[in-house]
Amino acid sequence: MAHSYLGSVLIILGAAVVCVPLFERLRLSSILGYLFAGFVLGPGGFAVIKNVEAIQGLAELGVVFLLFTIGLEFTLPRLKVISRRVYALGVSQVLVTALAVFGIARAAGSDWPEAAIIGGGLALSSTALVLPILSDLGKLTSTLGRTAVAILLIQDLAVGPLLVLVETLGKNGGPLTISLLLAVVKAAAAIAAIIIVGRVVVRPLFRVVAGAKSPELFVGMALLVSLGTSWGTEHIGLSLAFGGFLAGMLLGETEYRHQVAADVEPFRGLLLGLFFMTVGMILDVTLILREFVTIALLAAGLITGKALVLAILARVSGHTTARSLRLGGVLSQGGEFAFILFGTAAFSGIMDWPLAKLLTAVVTVTMIVTPLAAASVRLLETHLSGKAGYPSAELLGETFDTRHHVIIVGFDEIGRIVARMLKAYGVPYVVLDLSPERIREGRSLGEPVYYGDATRPEVLRGLRADEALAVVVATDTSGVAEGLAALHRHAFPDLNILVRGGGEQNIIELRRAGLTPVGQEATETGLKLTGAVLDLWHALDTGDTAPATAPTPTPPPKP
Repeated sequence: MAHSYLGSVLIILGAAVVCVPLFERLRLSSILGYLFAGFVLGPGGFAVIKNVEAIQGLAELGVVFLLFTIGLEFTLPRLKVISRRVYALGVSQVLVTALAVFGIARAAGSDWPEAAIIGGGLALSSTALVLPILSDLGKLTSTLGRTAVAILLIQDLAVGPLLVLVETLGKNGGPLTISLLLAVVKAAAAIAAIIIVGRVVVRPLFRVVAGAKSPELFVGMALLVSLGTSWGTEHIGLSLAFGGFLAGMLLGETEYRHQVAADVEPFRGLLLGLFFMTVGMILDVTLILREFVTIALLAAGLITGKALVLAILARVSGHTTARSLRLGGVLSQGGEFAFILFGTAAFSGIMDWPLAKLLTAVVTVTMIVTPLAAASVRLLETHLSGKAGYPSAELLGETFDTRHHVIIVGFDEIGRIVARMLKAYGVPYVVLDLSPERIREGRSLGEPVYYGDATRPEVLRGLRADEALAVVVATDTSGVAEGLAALHRHAFPDLNILVRGGGEQNIIELRRAGLTPVGQEATETGLKLTGAVLDLWHALDTGDTAPATAPTPTPPPKP
């Protein structure tokens, strides 16, 4: 059994390694590569993987980690910035779409319980599909992206009541109103408890774990919080994915969020790819070929109808026509939770199995069409604009500018001097450190100090290092300068990296590595590092982007 499972894993990884780069080379979405690989391996293809259910549970964790990383960015303060109008748009989208589909299903001959499940299931969009597409387009934190995220979160919240609805209807006429009300009350109480426990317990625990300076223990703690919260929300009738988002929000308010995001990223990417492969595996090609016209018409109708409903609602709520159409287009597909709802409803006897399989095929087709449409739009926009990419959107509510900011590595004596001087001159900055004591002290003073390893490229990307003015290495911790030198060569060749100097031989080695050594004594080094940064800062106004090679100290202003 174990050998068979390992063989399946090797086959899945091999197919992903072959198909995903091929699709990316064709300038198509990697999601399509995963879907195609899953189809080839699944029962509808060469039937290499016959037991799809065995890996679906693992694949669902990909959606959990996706929502977890999104939660790290969209914390409570940032969600409060999103207007009530946007949340009202999300609620109205779910209700209006569900009622419209409910009416169509009733007209087609479904009884009201079956029609209610169909309406609720098809009103949901694919969180796992939309968020990576928005991220690839650089629009995740734009107005369009924030609105889409808010709507998707409301849809995830609707999964709980829909599952309660299926369970109640499956028991043949239980007290539906009371059951739904109890579910809402229980969910609200549980969410409040999770938030309180998270703030009281999680941050002190992370402080202890960070103090142990064990990367493995830190990753284990991040996984424990994300999976533990997801387990809790699932057991109170909400979705696993919503639990992942809630855990991300809890950690997103701490100083550890950048390091956590970097540590979880590999799990998220691998498991999310596995999720899309399972979607490809369950694609019933025989059913699609037999009912091709019906499925094509239903898929086209679902995409068109949902896009029009959301576009009209968005326009009424005050969005521009262009943004309303884009919003409708990006959320027009069916979602992964429809698979769960339709399967549960069929198992409970509320829905016939043939209809459940037909609707599952329709949702799958809409999910396949979405990345194709996104890739086509991207190619068209690239052709029309003559540009190869998209600019990074600014982080909502972040404490530092996402362009021309300074990343200070180390918050000891020199790091504090640099931070104090940059603040006096109005230069935006953010600080990385691995000492929980220094982080706690810095944040108590209102400084933007975060826990993070500066030699990790994922951490630097999370801090928009590619758009930073400079990285200032204010620590003499062994290996930091060498690690940044490697990143400078391979990942961030255009980034200015200023390093505290040492002996003559050390300065020569730093220069050979492509770094800029500055100063020797602590106070002198702090002032010289600040002077070097200010030279770069002032060069922005003159248009001179050459890196500082002979930094001139700038005297600090008097307090």
